Amino acid sequence: MPITELNHYLLVSSDLERSKTFYCNVLGMAVADRPNFGFPGYWLKIDDQVCVHLASQNHDEIRDRYLLKNHPAGTNGSGSIDHIAFLAKNPKAMHQRMKDQGVEAEFRSLPESKLFQMFLKDPDDVTIELNFFGEVIDENEWRTWAM
Repeated sequence: MPITELNHYLLVSSDLERSKTFYCNVLGMAVADRPNFGFPGYWLKIDDQVCVHLASQNHDEIRDRYLLKNHPAGTNGSGSIDHIAFLAKNPKAMHQRMKDQGVEAEFRSLPESKLFQMFLKDPDDVTIELNFFGEVIDENEWRTWAM
């Protein structure tokens, strides 16, 4: 099976610093290194495993474009969860599986992190992120998959 385990969830927080403090001080997580995505946020880890991503509800066009949706202020409860991420293997086979089921995906490559990502929507508009660590796939290659 191409999906191997749950990787992280992203919470869109009404108060980024308050959420960071809660996860660190109450749950014992620590702030992890985070790539510069062009919008504020934190990655939080338990030991060496990053498991919670935080982003702010404050209006941010880069964040909305990156997360594939707008998060209005006042969102709370499980509506604050933006996406669920899984670790996965064999991106080309996974893409073919999605194509066979008529599911579209957005691709993102972060070669400096040796990470290739696919983003798709479930039937209830929840974003699913698939992380293929150790995969360096350039844009020219994955663009040919859609053909």
